[in-house]
Amino acid sequence: MTTQTNQALHAFSGSYAGTILFVGFGSVGQALLPLLFRHFDLSPRQIRIVTADERGMDVATLFNVAFTVQPLTPENHREVLGRLLPRGGILINVSVDVASLSLIDWCQDHGVRYLDTCIEPWVGGYTDPALPVEHTTNWWLREQVLARRGPGRPTAVVAHGANPGLISHFVKAGLERLAGLRGVAFAASAGNHAEMARDLGVRVVQIAERDTQHGGPPLPPGGFANTWSADGLMAEAFQRAELGWGSHEGALPAGATPLGSGGRSLYLLEPGVRTRVRSWVPSAGEQSAYLLTHHESLSIADLLTVADGAEAPAYRPTVYYAYRPCPAAEASLEDWAASGFAELGYKFLLRNDLSDGGDELGALFVFDGGAYWYGSTLALEEARHLAPCNNATTLQVAAPLLAAVAWLVEHPDEGVVEAESLDHEFVLDIARPYLGRIEGILSAWNPKGAGRAGGLQFSDFIAAS
Repeated sequence: MTTQTNQALHAFSGSYAGTILFVGFGSVGQALLPLLFRHFDLSPRQIRIVTADERGMDVATLFNVAFTVQPLTPENHREVLGRLLPRGGILINVSVDVASLSLIDWCQDHGVRYLDTCIEPWVGGYTDPALPVEHTTNWWLREQVLARRGPGRPTAVVAHGANPGLISHFVKAGLERLAGLRGVAFAASAGNHAEMARDLGVRVVQIAERDTQHGGPPLPPGGFANTWSADGLMAEAFQRAELGWGSHEGALPAGATPLGSGGRSLYLLEPGVRTRVRSWVPSAGEQSAYLLTHHESLSIADLLTVADGAEAPAYRPTVYYAYRPCPAAEASLEDWAASGFAELGYKFLLRNDLSDGGDELGALFVFDGGAYWYGSTLALEEARHLAPCNNATTLQVAAPLLAAVAWLVEHPDEGVVEAESLDHEFVLDIARPYLGRIEGILSAWNPKGAGRAGGLQFSDFIAAS
């Protein structure tokens, strides 16, 4: 790294005198821990970890951090948390199969600030056949948490990793830059990004990501490999595909079910692993990607809605996550789906064995006549130079988590908030040194084909499986 890069990495510094408890310590927790020690004046005694298994124990030992193996359950979580985390502390939830809502409720009752990367249910919350399908959706989970909103209680920042999280800040910054490029006057001076998107003619916002990292041992039959959480990707891929539904759209897709009053969000008939869409990223141009359910598909759609006091919004773009995972993860997903989602015996995190590639994550704004991608392109090699215990994907998650911790320290009593409530310039200033190349690229891409315009509908984006 250059001296300039080193200086940039250490430009942000903070102080915090309380206790930080990690719930879960998989790839993301391991990625964040070195950044906390780098940027905050912390003693190892201030940080504790409670997790369901021994994964990550080597990293905790490297940093002299207390590590407890104790799966949290509906029955024991209050007692375990009360033993490990005193009032005034911060709980960082990077677990799977531990209900975010239960942790938030405990934190609110005990004067503890909270942060997570997505809203999780207890084990079985995505797959229990006894549950109505609606209750297995991200929309449902989000609605339960947002019902807790209100200032004056300990801050709980929900869904603030790379996506959801960082991508919402890219949406705001990208819209501002696109407006400047196109010379469009807008109401951004008042922070109104919804009116900005409307005035720019944005019909679709894709969270467009491509992971090209590769390497590692051959995957045995019945296995699953990924550059972040295997369990997390499997859960997203198994859930019904969800999206924020635009005001310009016509008939609903076959088998689609509206969610909530007004049908502003919906879930599709098929799970995400069986739903493909056309998308675009800088390195590949057009790509086929999975439409996976994600929190930001709903929160960004709400951010960019112009209501005008009517029941039906005057303007709302269609928003969804279009993901092309790394080659090993894509092969794992296809084999798992072909098996009928059979139980797997082997799950592998691709980090130290990776040899090349990187991750592109950005907001793709699609309008009549073209598209604009704004986001981060981070190479594996650069990620390893920037921070230990990381690959390109995990560092794109850890950097906005670091920024969210800084925001939590400065804002202790805001209640439940999503990424859209945070200052995007504050977050990006802290995260930027870890995100590689951040850029905006204007293109003539159109899912209908070059040179064709007018009346974009969701059906134009559907790709063959």
